[in-house]
Amino acid sequence: MFKVSSVGVLLLSSLSRASIISNANTSFTLYFQNNLNATDNVNHIGFILLDPSTRKDAATTCSAIGETLLSSSSIRTYESDIQQPLIYNAYAGRAASTQSYIVQDGIVTISETANQLAFSSITQGNAELPVLCTQSSNQNLPGNAIATLGNTIAIASSGNTYIGFRNQKSFRFLGIPYANPPQRFVYSTPYSPKGQTINATAYGSECIQSGPAGSENCLFLNIQTPYLPKQGSTKDLRPVLFWIHGGGFVGGTGADPGSDGGELASREDIVVVTINYRLSTLGFLAIPGTNITGNYGIADQINALDVSCLLLIMLHVDG
Repeated sequence: MFKVSSVGVLLLSSLSRASIISNANTSFTLYFQNNLNATDNVNHIGFILLDPSTRKDAATTCSAIGETLLSSSSIRTYESDIQQPLIYNAYAGRAASTQSYIVQDGIVTISETANQLAFSSITQGNAELPVLCTQSSNQNLPGNAIATLGNTIAIASSGNTYIGFRNQKSFRFLGIPYANPPQRFVYSTPYSPKGQTINATAYGSECIQSGPAGSENCLFLNIQTPYLPKQGSTKDLRPVLFWIHGGGFVGGTGADPGSDGGELASREDIVVVTINYRLSTLGFLAIPGTNITGNYGIADQINALDVSCLLLIMLHVDG
């Protein structure tokens, strides 16, 4: 099995006693106008877009994820941070060219063609409109992204439940075991346990390479995405980038902060998958005339690709 930190154990224990946020009733889109300048992140805000709801239920849908309805004053203060992502949302065909959204003190309407927004104080009615919620998880870098009870989310996929979390720029599911613990010089097999609750809030161990770091039980993948569809939905799915780290087959890890998928997921509106695979002697030793035939690391990559495809497919069709 995979390693779970003491913090992870406490988190899972707390979540088992709490109401776990999930995508059972709504999709989640996390927007942050990312200019790739981490020092400037404090000058911008993100927000979360939820599926259409009535005015009466909108505040409840935000509070269910530990947030509140976005206020008109925040939208006016950070107009570009709100307006431009929603114009892009319409450009991508996910909203009408002129689309209204429920906010804290009424409705805001964004026009893609006119490149402007307008506010209405309508607070009643049964019309269902998309909902804009605050995004209070402002951890902006891989090194400070930590799961808490306020930012975790549970996703059901391929017979298991994965507990991930969000930071300022993406939903993060880290350290997902894609294979059973590998045997030395044996090709890995897809992760087989079912009915598990998997702590996907921290990177798994890197594979053994030069030096004392790493573990032979290292076959993990990481998924970072700006969008989680409603459970059972195939609407508005994003492209997937499957990243295989470099290092000449003797070094590297899918948890390298320099290739962390959060920036790409946020900036390019895509899903990013990064992986570990066995390296060096344990990954590539071949001895002619024996059953040590080599290329275990390449086989791990193929296994990770197959399993990540299954995870993403199951994420969209589980229900």
